[in-house]
Amino acid sequence: SKGVDGNRTGFYFHPAVDNPAECLPVGVTADPTFYSPNLWPDKDLPNLRPLAREAAVELVEVGRRLAAAVDWRCSQVHPHYRPGTLQRLVAPAEKCNHKCRLICYHEYETAEQRAAFKGMWAPPHKDTGLLTILLPGIFLDSTGQQLTCPDPEVGLYVKNRKGKIVQIRKPDGVGECIFFQVGEALQVVSGGLYHATEHCVRGPPSHGRGYERATMAVFLQPHGHEELPLPEGMSMAEVAERAYDGLFRMFLLYQPKGARGINFLHFCQREGF
Repeated sequence: SKGVDGNRTGFYFHPAVDNPAECLPVGVTADPTFYSPNLWPDKDLPNLRPLAREAAVELVEVGRRLAAAVDWRCSQVHPHYRPGTLQRLVAPAEKCNHKCRLICYHEYETAEQRAAFKGMWAPPHKDTGLLTILLPGIFLDSTGQQLTCPDPEVGLYVKNRKGKIVQIRKPDGVGECIFFQVGEALQVVSGGLYHATEHCVRGPPSHGRGYERATMAVFLQPHGHEELPLPEGMSMAEVAERAYDGLFRMFLLYQPKGARGINFLHFCQREGF
């Protein structure tokens, strides 16, 4: 996908099965948006599939534990919130529609290429799903050896609720860790209690710096046929009122009057919002 999706390469896979349609209930049509079979480079990288799958299943389980905590928090704020709503949508790996992505951000080859991408490895955006699990990025030289990035300003940034841009790094003195980002779907399910995380990845300060950045993301999301339910007793207009993003607010207000939720496939395929 290099050149198609910015100056990065992405490899997608389901966390547990090679044919994601196997995870659908009987009688549900497998939309190609989500349910295309996985393709693995087993001949060239025979260890990739087992290692990636081992990590993915464990990460999904950690995500489900966080989903349970978010459910509890929502139930404290919304008196009629249905217990277990988020944990049901964040299904176990073998039953899910979650998507994993191995990402490699490539160095800029020319100053013109860097300028075309405005120095961004990933421009500012929000994820569509419920929660995104991110492994802290690592940096590799041209031979694939891990190194310490010589440019400390390179990496992941987020915008907080006060509009401040903050760089996200692994805390000093800790071992392995993972990051979580909120997706737009959770903004609906939580009744606007949680807001989607706007984020970007800043690239090197110049071309030809001699390193790349690699990471893995797990996008936790419902199946395409499932609904993103509003908390009981809330309206779409009330959720829209809590949204900071004007286009997202408009999308919510355009939903049918009296809607109690949004189909997830429709949510992902919205245009102009």
